[in-house]
Amino acid sequence: MAAGRPKRTPSTTGRKPRILVAHWMIAPDSKRFLDGVEAYARTAGLEWDLEALPLYQVETMRLALETQRPDGVITGYDSAEVNSSLAKTSMPVVFLRHGLPEPPPRPRLTVLRLDFGETGRAAARHFLSRGGYRSFGFVEATRDPEWSRSRGDAFRDAVAATKLPFLRFSAKDGTYQASVASREEFAALAQWLSSLPKPAAVFAATDERARDTLLSCREAGLDVPRAVAILGVNNDDFTCSHIFPNLSSVALDQAALGRAAAEELHRVMLGGPALRKDCKVAVSGVAARASTAAPSPGGQLVAAALEWIDRHACDGANAAEVARALGVSKSLLDLRFRELGVRTVLGALTERRLREVRQRLAETNNSIEEICSACGYGDSGGLRRLFKRRYGLSMSAFRRSEANARKVR
Repeated sequence: MAAGRPKRTPSTTGRKPRILVAHWMIAPDSKRFLDGVEAYARTAGLEWDLEALPLYQVETMRLALETQRPDGVITGYDSAEVNSSLAKTSMPVVFLRHGLPEPPPRPRLTVLRLDFGETGRAAARHFLSRGGYRSFGFVEATRDPEWSRSRGDAFRDAVAATKLPFLRFSAKDGTYQASVASREEFAALAQWLSSLPKPAAVFAATDERARDTLLSCREAGLDVPRAVAILGVNNDDFTCSHIFPNLSSVALDQAALGRAAAEELHRVMLGGPALRKDCKVAVSGVAARASTAAPSPGGQLVAAALEWIDRHACDGANAAEVARALGVSKSLLDLRFRELGVRTVLGALTERRLREVRQRLAETNNSIEEICSACGYGDSGGLRRLFKRRYGLSMSAFRRSEANARKVR
């Protein structure tokens, strides 16, 4: 916008222009969106009457558009019914697109395509400033909408330089509803969390998904934050503070977004052209709570042990050798593993060796005896029995199933 005092929005009726703000504004942080709209109007000298519709109420929104005829609309409600109503009206509208289909183009309708990449980058900075993690994970939102993917992709890219594992938990077919998740659904997330190298830093697409993650850690017996650190988005104090441990959360700069939307609406109301433009959603900070407390010295010791195990498990190392390499007693190392809710030192050695066995069975033509020797097992019979007990298949059957799967792909 050009410098200087903007023109007042014209009114043909002699009354103040009535502006409908239909946006999700329930959590304290999200209510600042309306503060941003009001701040812009005040700074620009606009006498707007603001009417807020803070809940996602499609029918109420549709009726407001069709019967109340406001002088301007700011909305983030992305549904077929709302889009249809927007297409039928000629009033100035700013539509905040979170990822679902945009309303059809028409004069006086501007679309702000919200870019949530900074959210993921802020999450990465928060975790990287603490250090000591051995993996990073992202828990997608229900049905994994575009805004959720953009958060996860930005987080993945920001932690890529660490060269640590990054894993993503997908909520498929809308089954992971935070309010109605079944024990089976929580168990699936718990299993995924258990698979992450510990200590793990997990970023969730929303505070609700962070809460699901915390409950699933309980299901898996994983300590938060020592085994799994959890970070959400939106800084909803009710969701974050009324659970133990309290959840850390990335706070979006909702006021800045409100100001940007109000400025666009003012421009369109003054006769400016309809636009479709990107709008980067800024972050106001990270509300750090107990769920991302810095890894303890014990957590750092376990991380170092697991890193050593990754490199040396297939050399035939045992638990005592792991402790000796780190300069601590085996009993202390076992204690630190138990405190984190991580598998035992012996269990970690076994899991690393079995992972190597599976990879060699799938990707090489080496004999089972050769694989046994290369992965630190002196007795092929013992390995065969362990493998069958763990995976329900013999080593030969597993190799055949992997070969068939490659043919299908």
